[in-house]
Amino acid sequence: MAGFFSLLIDIVSSTLVLALVSLGLAVVFGLVRVINMGHGAMLALGAYLTWSLSGAGVPFALSVLAATAGVAFIGLVFEVLIIRHFYEQSFETLLISWGFYLVVTELIKIVWGSTLKNIRNPIPGTFSLGQVGIGRYEAVVCLVTMLLLATMGVLLYRTNVGVRVRAMIQNREMALMLGVNAPRMYRGVFVAGAAMAGLAGGLIAPMFSIEPDMGTLWLVRAFFVVTVGGLGAIVGGTLVGSALIGGATSIFALFTQQVFAQTVVFALAVVALRFRPVGILGRR
Repeated sequence: MAGFFSLLIDIVSSTLVLALVSLGLAVVFGLVRVINMGHGAMLALGAYLTWSLSGAGVPFALSVLAATAGVAFIGLVFEVLIIRHFYEQSFETLLISWGFYLVVTELIKIVWGSTLKNIRNPIPGTFSLGQVGIGRYEAVVCLVTMLLLATMGVLLYRTNVGVRVRAMIQNREMALMLGVNAPRMYRGVFVAGAAMAGLAGGLIAPMFSIEPDMGTLWLVRAFFVVTVGGLGAIVGGTLVGSALIGGATSIFALFTQQVFAQTVVFALAVVALRFRPVGILGRR
């Protein structure tokens, strides 16, 4: 029984951490239809900025908030200078954001070097749930993820801003005729996605090693989460996709190596998309 609860906690933890990483991509991809391949680089920037600030003596929570603001500003500059000219050209935005990822990754290597870096656990220790222990910091990250998902749900479905955003998704021409400011809305969504990527990078930094290419694997995972969960289903799709990708990886990892388990899960995700191209909760 203890083994079962341990596996269950591992699945829940993996699901929520992956949801945290994927939420920024889900927002940008689902709301403005931009495949932001730079999401991984923004996540890495959030981790490195958090490492630098916390190493300089700034409290960890403030370091994460400052890193989030810094990545949001970088996302704003990127959107104003380049992305805003290509919103209706999906393939071009994919290539441009991939170029952004490559450039930022090389800049990270120049500024911070290529050696692995780590952040000391800001909330060390564990607490027990019955016979099973869970890390305190890990639990805090899971709680923050749930709060973010709940906030996003309220924002999209209980506010005027959410109504405008969903109107742009469902019928862009009609929304424009009714006075929705598309450029400002697109900019706000893109910057929010960048901020979420920076926040995720800062929060997961104490849990994993920090290195320049860390965004690659997280980008692949997040992309599968968004597409399998369902395009446009920001909250529900992110949770469902994270549960399938993260939870299945945790289960397969019991019987084989982690890398092979991820490969099997990604292969199954490709098969699922073959029969359900819009994702589980997506609409045609």
